[in-house]
Amino acid sequence: MSVSVLVLSIFIFNTGFAEEFFELRNRKDNVQYRVIHDRNIVTSTEKAQEILIRYGYLRCSLKRRRGPLSLANSILNKETGPPRSCTQEDIQEAIRQYQRTYNMPPTGRLDQPTLRLMSESRCGNPDDEDAVSFQPMINLRKKPGWRKNRNDIQQRRGKRQAMTLRELVLGVSPTPGIEAYTPPAPGTTLSRRRRWLENYVRNIENGEFDKRLELIYENLQERRRKKRSVSDGQAFPSDVVTWRLIGSAYSNQLTANTQRAALALAFRMWGEVIPLIFQEDTRAPVDDVDILIAFGRGEHLNCLNHFDGFGGQLSHAIKMAANAEIHVDDDEYLTVGSNHGTNLVKVAVHEVGHALGLLHTYRNYSIMYAIYSKVIPNNNFELGWEDRKLVQKIYGVCTGRFDTVFDWVRRRSDGQLIYNTYFFRNNRYWMYENRYNRTRYGDPLPIIPEWKGLPNSVDGYVHVWTYNHDAAYFFKGHHYWLYNSIEDKVSDDYPKNISDGFRAIPGSNFPNIPNNIDSVFFDKRDANLYFFKDNLVYAYDVSRGNEGCCLPGYPRKIQQEFPSARSESTLPANLDAVYYSYTDKSMYFFKGCYYWQNIGFKPLDRRRTNRIAGPWEISSKWYDICDVEM
Repeated sequence: MSVSVLVLSIFIFNTGFAEEFFELRNRKDNVQYRVIHDRNIVTSTEKAQEILIRYGYLRCSLKRRRGPLSLANSILNKETGPPRSCTQEDIQEAIRQYQRTYNMPPTGRLDQPTLRLMSESRCGNPDDEDAVSFQPMINLRKKPGWRKNRNDIQQRRGKRQAMTLRELVLGVSPTPGIEAYTPPAPGTTLSRRRRWLENYVRNIENGEFDKRLELIYENLQERRRKKRSVSDGQAFPSDVVTWRLIGSAYSNQLTANTQRAALALAFRMWGEVIPLIFQEDTRAPVDDVDILIAFGRGEHLNCLNHFDGFGGQLSHAIKMAANAEIHVDDDEYLTVGSNHGTNLVKVAVHEVGHALGLLHTYRNYSIMYAIYSKVIPNNNFELGWEDRKLVQKIYGVCTGRFDTVFDWVRRRSDGQLIYNTYFFRNNRYWMYENRYNRTRYGDPLPIIPEWKGLPNSVDGYVHVWTYNHDAAYFFKGHHYWLYNSIEDKVSDDYPKNISDGFRAIPGSNFPNIPNNIDSVFFDKRDANLYFFKDNLVYAYDVSRGNEGCCLPGYPRKIQQEFPSARSESTLPANLDAVYYSYTDKSMYFFKGCYYWQNIGFKPLDRRRTNRIAGPWEISSKWYDICDVEM
C-alpha cells in the first residue's frame, strides 16, 4: 500500500464518514471469513445440567458450577439466600419436566432425543418465567457501588460490548481503536413482505423516513403522553409504542438499514393483530424510547444473561414495568430474506412477543416456541391463531368504524367468479381474504394511488349486476364514480353528480337520490338499488336507467323496510355500510364497531323477506383489521 493510500485510509476512518461507511456497506463478505463452530452441542451431563439451570428447570445449586450462571443465581437469590445443593432426584425431575415441556416421554434420562433437543438453537429467556428473571440493566446500574465511573468501566473491560446499552446510547465514547405454526401463507405474502422491506430501506436512504418522523413527531409524543387504561399483563401504558436499534450496537453482518427494516417488519406483524401502533423513533431521548434493541457477543452490555457463541442462545428480551430491551447474539449467522441461517425477522418477532408480555408456548408451530422452530418457514410465515389470541388476551382486539364494506367481484378467464371483502376507512383500505379468515398481509394500504381516481373517505360502494348491466360505483358527497375493474381505474368523464345520474321518474313527485348518502345496496333479489340516508331507505328502479327514483312506497323508514327479530336488534339511523357477502350469501349492516345481519335474506327470495338480528361486534366476525402506523 502506498503512503498516500495509507494516509487517506487513516483519514477516512478517523472522520464521521467512517461510521456511516461501516453502517451502510453490505457485509455479506464477512461471512466467508467467519469460523462457525457450534460449542453448544449438548453431549455431556454437565452441559445438560447447565441447560436445565439456564432455562429454569433446576433451581438448586451444582457445586461445580462457576461463571455466569453462578453470578446470575447469586444475584437472583439475594433475598432468599443461596439455593440448596441439587440431589440426584432434583436433576432427574428437572429432566422429566424438560421432557414434558417439549412433549417427550418423561423418562428422567438424558437419552439421545433429549440431548438433541437441548442442542437446538433457542431463545435465551427461561421456559419458566418465574424461575430466572434476569434483571434489566437500568436497575442494575442503580445498585450502590455497581457503577463507578465511565473511564473505569472502559479501562477495566477493554472493549465496547462491556458498556450497558443505555450508556452506549447516551454517548459514552468507546475505547480508542475499538470498532464502535400456522399453515403456509398465501403466495402473495412473501413478495409483499420483500417489497415492504425494500420500501422501508429505500425510505431510510432517501430521507423520507426522517421527513415523515419530523411531521408526526409532535403527535407521536402527544399520543405517548396520553395514558390508556392498562390491564394486568400489559407492558405499555400508551397505544403508541416506540422502538430503536441502537446505533452503536449494530450487527456486523447486515447493513444497518437492513437491520432496521427487519425489526420494523417484526413490530408490524404484531401491530397487525392488536390495537398498538409501533413506531421507530430515532429522535426522542433514549429514556423515552419504549423498546431498545442491540446486538452483542458473549458478555454484552453488562447483561447477566451472557451469549454463548454460535448456536445455543440466539437472543433474549428483558421486560421491565413500562419498557423493554431486546438483545441478539451477533455470533449467529443472521440473515434477512434467505432460507439459510437464522432469520432476523423470525427471531425479532419472538422477542417482541416477550416485550409485549407473552411467555413461551410449547407448540412448535407457534412463534413463541422457545426453540428456533424448523416448522415455521424463515420468510413466508405469519402469526398463528394461538399467538394472535394470546396477545389479544392482553391488549384486546382492533376495533373501529368503516366508511364502506363490499365484496369486489371479478370474473376469471375461465368464467369463475373470484372475490374478497374490502374495508375502507378514511384514506386506507384492507382486503379481507375470506378463505384464510384474516386480512391480507401488508394491509392497510392507501386508497390513493391504489384505487386510481378515487377520493378518500368514500360514502358507499355498489355493484349493479343484472342481465344487461354490470357496473361498479363509488359515492361521496354530491358525486359518484364509475370504476373500470378491467383497467383498474375510474372511467373517463367521472366523477358525475348524483343528482344527474340518479334522478326522479319524470312527472312524479319523487325526489332525486339525495347527496351525502350513508350507504347503498344492490339487492339481487329484485335487482334494484337501495340508498340509505339518515333514517330513510330510497328504492331505485335500475331498469329505468338514470330516472329510477323511486319505487312505489319509498322512501321508507329503515325500521319498516328491515324489521328486527327482537327489540334489541333494531337498526339505527345513519348507517356506515350495507353489503352483500358472497361468502355467507347474506346481507350485513354496519355502524360504529357493530354489525347486524339480515337473517331473513335469501338470494332467490323475490318477496324480499327481511328480518334483522344483532348487534354483534365487527371484530368478532372479521378479525384483526388493524391500523399499523400513524
